[in-house]
Amino acid sequence: MLQIFKKNTSLLTICLLLFYSAQAQEKEVWTLADCVNQALSKNITIQQQILNTQSAKYDLTQSKLALLPSLNLNANNNWQTGFAINPTTNIAGENVSFRTNSFGLGGSVPIFAGFQNINNVRVRESLVKASEKDLEQNKNTVTLSVCNAYLRVLQSIELYQSALDRIQATQAQVDRQQKMYELGSSNKSRYLQLKAQLSNEELAAVNAQNTLNQAYLELWLLIEVKPEPNYRIEKPDTKDLNVSDEPRSIDDIYELFQSKSPDLAAAAWRSKSADIQNQIAKGGRSPRLTLNGNLNSFFTTQSQTGQGNLLLANTLIGAGEYNGTPIPVFTSRPVGYESYIVTPFNTQFNRNLGTNIGLNLSIPIFNGGTVNNNVQKSEISYQSNKLNEKQTKNNLYRSIAQSYVDFKAAFKRFEANKINLEANKEAFEVSEKQFELGGLNLADYLNSKNGYIRAEADFTQAKYELIFRRKVLDFYLGNPLY
Repeated sequence: MLQIFKKNTSLLTICLLLFYSAQAQEKEVWTLADCVNQALSKNITIQQQILNTQSAKYDLTQSKLALLPSLNLNANNNWQTGFAINPTTNIAGENVSFRTNSFGLGGSVPIFAGFQNINNVRVRESLVKASEKDLEQNKNTVTLSVCNAYLRVLQSIELYQSALDRIQATQAQVDRQQKMYELGSSNKSRYLQLKAQLSNEELAAVNAQNTLNQAYLELWLLIEVKPEPNYRIEKPDTKDLNVSDEPRSIDDIYELFQSKSPDLAAAAWRSKSADIQNQIAKGGRSPRLTLNGNLNSFFTTQSQTGQGNLLLANTLIGAGEYNGTPIPVFTSRPVGYESYIVTPFNTQFNRNLGTNIGLNLSIPIFNGGTVNNNVQKSEISYQSNKLNEKQTKNNLYRSIAQSYVDFKAAFKRFEANKINLEANKEAFEVSEKQFELGGLNLADYLNSKNGYIRAEADFTQAKYELIFRRKVLDFYLGNPLY
């Protein structure tokens, strides 16, 4: 089974080399910048925050428009039958049937309302600023997460490559011991122990490859990319890694980042918004003065206009006397026209046109305690936002302090592991030569090799942890992450 595994491993290596050679022009290599930009464009949290920011901007626009006069046009069309009042004469009639159209144009302008409308604009401006800072913070969080995932892939690649290199070196020792055993210059126990070591290292390589695949999967899912076999990340040269120590103190870094922190800025804008909302609530105690105006007219089929000749009728208005004979006295009066038509629309519209303008003053005296309750609640909201702002500052300081301590620890750990790796590498090289010459037993040789393997793995982990911790500090210092 071990031989089958070795053959499969070798075959897999060859296939991978052939595949990469054939696909060299087709595979896609992702740099750290590519991954970050992809994540920023696809991350759902960021997209939701972009929508929230857009919504806040629309609220701001609406608050500005609320300062303008309101203007409304209305029109009605009514049919009336049976008993109804003639809108032109105000005389009630029975068994009538007519249509009436009314039109109106009304507007109002708030002249004074305790500065509530203006303060509402200021509130919306503050909330837009806070939302923009939230978006910036989300982008920073995603960027750091992508950097961490990218470095985990690089670490897994290096550990996997180290595992393959160890397999190759151990395979050479197994082949050498096999030949020596076949020639009778070595015992079978040494040969079998080396094969067991090779088997352990092959298992470690499988685990390392699984870890690498998982690291890749986490990166692709984080940046919203469908995993593809030919997708790889760009591997920078980290052999001559030179990460400098951080000379500044925690307080220095905090003071430097405090003015740039989107979290602090968002909290400050929300505190300002809560303060202005408190002023809006207090504005509810102020009188309100509004200018109103209306323009109205109507048309009805009850309005009639005469056509043709005017019809006259004689009416007895008294009596006179002539030579003792009574004589009636008549006068002529108009009683109508020959025919009637509905008064034209334009004529009625102009005739019935009316306007009004007025000032409306409202002075709040008692409204069930609503105004005072709103003032108290807005003051509580302001105090709560100030506490949130203070908590954000405390959390930021803790985060910077923890990042600083983590970096210092990672820096020391890296230096110690570097020395440990060099010592174990030198010891293993000596042990390997002694073992090949027969001057060292197998147990000591394997102990030396396993010590070198552990030192190499510890050094790799320490190296990439140091890189990430350095990037976190660089973020707080305003340095580019890639």
